Amino acid sequence: MKIFAKILSLSLVAVLLCATLVACAPAKNADDALKALEDNGYTAVNSNLVGAAGLAAAGIKGVDSVVTGTKTEKKDDKTTVETVTIIYFTDADAAKTAEEKVSGQSDKEKKDNESDWVFARSGKMIYFGTKAAVKAAR
Repeated sequence: MKIFAKILSLSLVAVLLCATLVACAPAKNADDALKALEDNGYTAVNSNLVGAAGLAAAGIKGVDSVVTGTKTEKKDDKTTVETVTIIYFTDADAAKTAEEKVSGQSDKEKKDNESDWVFARSGKMIYFGTKAAVKAAR
């Protein structure tokens, strides 16, 4: 019985950890992410056709839409730029296939930004940017 209780406890911890990680992702819908960014003071754009065409030219297929958001903040005479890019794909397989190519683009943008940086794939979306911007897109 003790072994069963330990296994059950471990399973519950694993489920809660997964739920916590998923809660950090931006909204699953491009329109919801766009609205959330705008509500949090970000300049946000949903570039459906232009973003998809640009990524297709780079060899990334199956893009549904691309949402980007930026916000400049000044604290204690220090200016920081919070930014996020969310790429929504037509299905999870397309996102998985494109993950490596998109991570290269994320690395390029990360070099220009000294803040905490996030890169992740969640279902049929890939997102990258500063932690604050990703949180604002929820």
